[in-house]
Amino acid sequence: MKYYLYFSFLLICISLNAQNNLPSNSVIDTVFSPKLTGESFFENKQYIGEQYFNNDWERGDILLSTGEMVYNKRLKYNGLFDEVIWMNDTNFGKYQLDKSSISDFWLNSTTGKTIHFKHINIDDTTGGHAIDIFTQVGVEGKVSLYIQRKISITGEANVYINNSLFYFNNIGESPLYFIKNTSNHFTKLSRISQKVLLKVFPEKKKEIAKMMSDNHLNLKTESDLIKVIGWLNTKVFP
Repeated sequence: MKYYLYFSFLLICISLNAQNNLPSNSVIDTVFSPKLTGESFFENKQYIGEQYFNNDWERGDILLSTGEMVYNKRLKYNGLFDEVIWMNDTNFGKYQLDKSSISDFWLNSTTGKTIHFKHINIDDTTGGHAIDIFTQVGVEGKVSLYIQRKISITGEANVYINNSLFYFNNIGESPLYFIKNTSNHFTKLSRISQKVLLKVFPEKKKEIAKMMSDNHLNLKTESDLIKVIGWLNTKVFP
């Protein structure tokens, strides 16, 4: 751990904010058509913890906002900065892809599971600004569930390296859940519970509570929430 942190600190000194000093919107995929655009990316390692939803590079496909598909790229999703990072097979460079150019992307894990992410825009009436994020698709239907695989700073760490004190941020998972109702209105949930869910559908409160009781459905975990939203689409909003 000591040597890892020391090496991380050296990288920070060399390349602090390097990704922000490079030109954006430059064409970086000149071999295949359609082309990907973005900017060079250098990972900032001033954090203790994982920045990525998938730690290993995984093959994936991208649906561009133009409607064109890009296939079989090595991708990572950075939950700390909410960005898609691409490893170019030709020059092995890392690139942060333009968020506005991506509509959806799929990560194909080595286990054979495909994970679908969607770029969504939400009007946040409480915060007074729009939310522009990538989310994992949990359920899509009349009622949909989208999960933001958010990585957040959870605390601070002061670490002595060679008798010198260095500052790091601890990071960890803090997923957010967005439920889209039949009127296409989004509600953000930071925690999962039956009480919170019933507030999302006040006009169906009794019907949902009865459906959950009759089918012995609990609502404590993410998998429970996915199951319940699936039931809403078949039993409450058919």
